[in-house]
Amino acid sequence: MKRWLSRVMLAGVVALSGMVGPAVTANATPTPTPTPEVGVSENWEIAVFLCTPSSYGCHNRYATAEQRRDVERFLKSTPEVTEVRFVSRASAYANFRREFASQKKVLANVRPKDLPESFRVRVSGVADRARIAALANRRPGVGLAVDQAENHADAVALYQEAKIAVFLCMKDLVGRACRKGRGKANGLPTTAKERKAIVAFIERIPGLESYEYEDQATAYRNFVEEYADNEALISATKVSDMPESYWLSMRPEADWDTPVHRLARMSGVSQAYDQRCLLRKVRLWSEYGLHRNSCG
Repeated sequence: MKRWLSRVMLAGVVALSGMVGPAVTANATPTPTPTPEVGVSENWEIAVFLCTPSSYGCHNRYATAEQRRDVERFLKSTPEVTEVRFVSRASAYANFRREFASQKKVLANVRPKDLPESFRVRVSGVADRARIAALANRRPGVGLAVDQAENHADAVALYQEAKIAVFLCMKDLVGRACRKGRGKANGLPTTAKERKAIVAFIERIPGLESYEYEDQATAYRNFVEEYADNEALISATKVSDMPESYWLSMRPEADWDTPVHRLARMSGVSQAYDQRCLLRKVRLWSEYGLHRNSCG
């Protein structure tokens, strides 16, 4: 896995990823743990989440029994589908509580009724996964279809490498944090005085293991390496488009939330992220059909 990939913010991936669907049995079994070396194979499932009142486009309703049967018939009749199993709301909630047992804030904000029923679908190696997912996503009663091969193949490994990312202001950067409340520095890159204050705060964070500074040239080299096969993107991107940043390695048991919130409010900081939070959102979305704006 390339170094740049371990730093990618996955929030945009959640919004743009292709959609797909799930499978049928009385009891759910966990999705196979992905590793970065594994490609798309017949073991990767498509998760088809049925409507709940909070699902987009579901008109504040749960999927009906007839809609559930229709989705199951559609999936089982699709030639490339090799297995369909049903995951009940109770089974999904039990799996959710096991997976997030150590994360009390996540558990506290999800109720059994929030979790959608789903079908988990396996398809043949030659199947057009994107087409199957898109068709499933159009069925009445389906809130979301997600191809898990695309959406969390790297998530487990990335979670272990996650850091706190602190992006500095750039000239004329769109966003309130860099354009207001900084006096004469409004709309300008992070000043030396602001940078000094940011570093001083970082070095006092409890639970900090180490931190590193990434300049624009380094960020650009990593970007070019990661997207070497996308000439159009590379040609449209300049070194000056890359933000300067700090990357904080934290002890897993440390308080990550407080420093992220404090850093995000500091003068000269455009954004601060806990990468574990973003990866957790991807997992909640792709495995449990839950969309969360916050990390709690």
